[in-house]
Amino acid sequence: MKNKTIFWGVILIIIGILFILKNFNVFIFSWLDILRLWPVLLILIGISLLPIKNTAKLILSVVALVLTVIILAYSPGYWRDHAIFRFPCERWVKHEKLDYDDWSEQHINEPYSEDIQLAKLVFDAAAGTFKVIDVTSDLIEFQQEGNLGTYEFKSIDVDDRKVIKIGLKGTTIRRGTIKNRVFLKLNTNPVWDLEFNVGAAKLEMDLSPFKINSLDIDGGAASIEVRLGDLADNTEINIDAGASSIVIKIPENVACEINTDTFLSTKDLKGFNKIGKNTYISENFADCDKNINIEIDTAISSLKVIRY
Repeated sequence: MKNKTIFWGVILIIIGILFILKNFNVFIFSWLDILRLWPVLLILIGISLLPIKNTAKLILSVVALVLTVIILAYSPGYWRDHAIFRFPCERWVKHEKLDYDDWSEQHINEPYSEDIQLAKLVFDAAAGTFKVIDVTSDLIEFQQEGNLGTYEFKSIDVDDRKVIKIGLKGTTIRRGTIKNRVFLKLNTNPVWDLEFNVGAAKLEMDLSPFKINSLDIDGGAASIEVRLGDLADNTEINIDAGASSIVIKIPENVACEINTDTFLSTKDLKGFNKIGKNTYISENFADCDKNINIEIDTAISSLKVIRY
């Protein structure tokens, strides 16, 4: 069998898998967004013509397709959001329901009392854009807008800890354009444990004003940007993600250890020394009383840790 036949056969299999994931709502994007990605075909053809080994061609092709997946995940429905394209495209979207009539908004807050010293947020977020944007005098403020559905909000006491659980009501399956934006504000007084379960999502969190004991992120194809502060003595960060872009910002006056389990991923860890196969420590690791420990498990991703 010719090498070129093997190459294109593998590429078609990968593309077919992506279409299956779309049909079963495991990975959500608009079919019309593919029209804007026609240059990917030129990239794949160019890779196939390179005078390199087939293994290298396959790796380059997979990277190109992963970047395509990320673009599809974070720019859904572009064509429908621009009126000039709506009518010409009507014949292509007749089988998909436009979801603007299902638009909803939520605003929920949980009051804060001075006896709350420990707090935990468990957020089953689904797909969308999620931001921790500011502080609040309440324990937590939650604001959501979009057409994915409404969230259920629960507040319970577990031992000496206030636990907030947020998740979509019921099982939401939606085809077509998905819009889901969530903005969170937290109180600065408690020590926080944060747990985010996200799908194809963009996650932006400025956690520098808060005392963070732990942050757990379980994501699919995600764009994750986290900024941490120096208010906690020890902070545990655990990120388990698929094809993702991960940026973590940590203060220069805090020691940091990074443990990675990655596959076909890039790492930008300036200011860190490698002490093991997958372990890195900051240059001031032995001199600081405060510590941030980062555990990363990801594939076909980019990881960047910035000291500020």
